[in-house]
Amino acid sequence: MTSVIDAWRAIDPEARLVSGAVEQLARPLRGVGRTRAVPPHLPELAAGQLLVAEAGVVSDRLDDLVAALAEAGLEPAAVWVVGERPPRLERAGADLPVIAGQGSAARLADLVADHLEGERQQLAAVSAEIRLAAAEAALADPQPGAPAGVVAGRLRRGVAVTIGSALGALNPRPAGTALATRFAATHARLLETRASRPQVARRTRDGLWILERPVGPHASAWLFDDLPFAAIDEVALEALATTLRALLRRPAPAPVGPRAGPRLPPSTGDPMRDTLLAVARANGRVAPAARSLGVHRNTVLYRLRRASTELGIDPRRPEDAIRLLEESGLEG
Repeated sequence: MTSVIDAWRAIDPEARLVSGAVEQLARPLRGVGRTRAVPPHLPELAAGQLLVAEAGVVSDRLDDLVAALAEAGLEPAAVWVVGERPPRLERAGADLPVIAGQGSAARLADLVADHLEGERQQLAAVSAEIRLAAAEAALADPQPGAPAGVVAGRLRRGVAVTIGSALGALNPRPAGTALATRFAATHARLLETRASRPQVARRTRDGLWILERPVGPHASAWLFDDLPFAAIDEVALEALATTLRALLRRPAPAPVGPRAGPRLPPSTGDPMRDTLLAVARANGRVAPAARSLGVHRNTVLYRLRRASTELGIDPRRPEDAIRLLEESGLEG
């Protein structure tokens, strides 16, 4: 049965938990109701339903709303508050989960109802979407971080790939750098103490939720966050694991011989930074940069798009190229 967190993560992963006990997010969700009135004028609500409320109604009265629900004997599974802008709510002193997000209450109520009716089909569509996007990323940039980054962006969760005992990729979610640091510090211990059933989500002693999918005999894909996982997270991680299995089975590229082409520049150990530097050295030209790196032109273009979107850097702009070369001591 669909839980509160299943609906939340599938419909709007950018919404945030502003109040309530994390453990209560696993409550079964049995329907949805909506209110546009202030307490005590509340709608009839069956136990286990999600109450969708207008942000203008709740405003700073989150405690009043939670208290009014209790006084009326109503037992919603959670409250989801929405407005034109993400509402700023004070934490209420209760276990009832309160989620805050952006949008229309009527639209959200319809989306929740649709999700409850067709969750299985929606999850299958998400799986297909992520497999395609991850495969395209892996073709453009055959590094584990490329498809892992796609999943991290789609889920807004932390995503990691371990190969042997080393981190092959580490993608924090937005505003989740501290969680990524925590995972990086503990991943060796997690590998040593992994559960006999890695498909089961578990919580570490320091409150980090983790979910693992084996990719091969010595590799795994991971999700990590400070919140429990939902069905969509499990589906997406399985789609990533499928892509990574195919990627890691690819043979390593043959070493470049003396007659195979131009000598590759010294690597910084970071494919993205190598690409930025190569394009800067080539005066913004993609084809010569791709030849110097020994990769396909499309790989360079894919990395440039990522750098522009995620870092705001484009070495095809003279000012960015000069800054990159100066920082690396390679000017002139």
